[in-house]
Amino acid sequence: MEKQKKLGFIGLFLISAIATTLVFQNCSKVNYNEIAQSKVTSSGKVDRVISLNPTFNTENSDMKVLFIVDDSYTMSQSQARLSNAIDSLINPLFGRNVEFKVVSTSGIPSNEVDYNIDRKYFNPNGTEISAAQAAASQNYVIDNTITNRTTDRHPKIASLKNYTQTQFNSIKSKVKTAILNVGVNGSDIEEGFCPAVRQLFDSSASSFFKKGDKAAVIFLTDENDSSVFSACVSEYKQQISNHPVVYYSYLEQRAKLALEYQAVRDGVTTWIPVTWGVGLPNGQYFNVGTTCNPSDISIATKIITDKGYIIRNVSSCVYEAVQSTRYGADLGDDGSNASKNLCQSTVVFQGVTFTNLYSYVTASNLSAIAGSCQKVTQPANSITNIMGAYTSVVESDSAAVNTQDLESALINKSNELFGSGFIYASIIRKSNESCALQAGQSYGVKYENLANHLPNNSVVESLCATNFSTVLSQVSQFIVSSASNSYVVPGLVDNEVILAVAVKRNGQDTVLTSSQFEVVGSTITLTNFVLQQGDTLEVSIGKL
Repeated sequence: MEKQKKLGFIGLFLISAIATTLVFQNCSKVNYNEIAQSKVTSSGKVDRVISLNPTFNTENSDMKVLFIVDDSYTMSQSQARLSNAIDSLINPLFGRNVEFKVVSTSGIPSNEVDYNIDRKYFNPNGTEISAAQAAASQNYVIDNTITNRTTDRHPKIASLKNYTQTQFNSIKSKVKTAILNVGVNGSDIEEGFCPAVRQLFDSSASSFFKKGDKAAVIFLTDENDSSVFSACVSEYKQQISNHPVVYYSYLEQRAKLALEYQAVRDGVTTWIPVTWGVGLPNGQYFNVGTTCNPSDISIATKIITDKGYIIRNVSSCVYEAVQSTRYGADLGDDGSNASKNLCQSTVVFQGVTFTNLYSYVTASNLSAIAGSCQKVTQPANSITNIMGAYTSVVESDSAAVNTQDLESALINKSNELFGSGFIYASIIRKSNESCALQAGQSYGVKYENLANHLPNNSVVESLCATNFSTVLSQVSQFIVSSASNSYVVPGLVDNEVILAVAVKRNGQDTVLTSSQFEVVGSTITLTNFVLQQGDTLEVSIGKL
């Protein structure tokens, strides 16, 4: 037994020497098949042991920073303040592998710039058909698959550990620009949790987060989270009932005005510049593109204000002729009689009979150009059951699915992917703070609840803070510290796991307890153990 024990120590020494040399030269080409051990730990049989030298030849975890930025109307100043404070977050990350990504709080389908929606068509028997075949059929199903975009407005922005200062500065500039490019034309229904969940549960080859990363998710919003579990889907189906529908098309002369109208965006009253086409009274025809006469401008503006709109600054008005339509079913043509044509036959509307559609339109005080009427018959694509069958993006998390709880999904998936190496930073309107709520704002109660459930992995900052540098510095400090104590084990194959970790110090092995380290995938993070100069990690590898 003593002889075997001595041989074991010699073997470990040789393994350490060989593995360390190979890892140092090229960690991606290490072959450990020749140095497998036959050893059993409490976790299982050890097939091989590798030695990592934290000082010279060990890769640390990659770091990922996801920004989820409110793109509603009231956010321009907050976006600018976040962009201006970015140096506090990014500067400490110089010399490390880190990726950044920016997405918005606008959900599907209001914002398809953050997501790809791939559509397939099926007949009632489940056979895939083309879009043209679907349009020609009576009934079909649209299957919508939603995936995260990695290009277009919000690409991944990567900084590598070997970047020069000039290259690193370019990355900072790209992140700042990406935050500002989110803009303020998004949905007034702000969803923060759902886009975070979408990124976390993305299992595609192009996914932003990988197992073993050190991660930060930064929310910037002036409203509470409005994510709805049932609408945070990766796939949904639409049941289509296709009946022939008749439209009547004709040329209508209008006055096209450039003006501003008063609207409420995200709780804030504002003036929106538009061009507005207004149908003129019947029988008046002018040259298209010429300037409207003053009387027609007065008529057109009165038509707008009579509908309840508040307008100002009418800067121009020109005549135009545009294609207008009327829904046949509203006029007595439901499509059941193919020979019926309201361009030539009587129109009955609300009990009143008109000679034809032209007389009906002109009687409505609109200018329909005689002879321009056409009957158009086409499939309706009437959606009878939207979300009739959907797949939740968090379907793999049974606890979240059963409770329909996105907060649980965030926490569970973060623990699975990152262990303790993640942080959520919420820059929000905090409850009970002294600065008053402004129009279009609400307290971020759900973000505060998330922080309460993650006391060691979260930080909350007020949107009213003079700047965001402090909270961003906290985020940087957390992920740098976590990454600095993490070590990626090279060469693991799919069915291999890390069974045990020991520290070799001055020739002596100390087996670490479960409270001193954690393993996520191929990444070891020391959670309650401090290495000294000259220490090596002895990692025992086995199979599932």
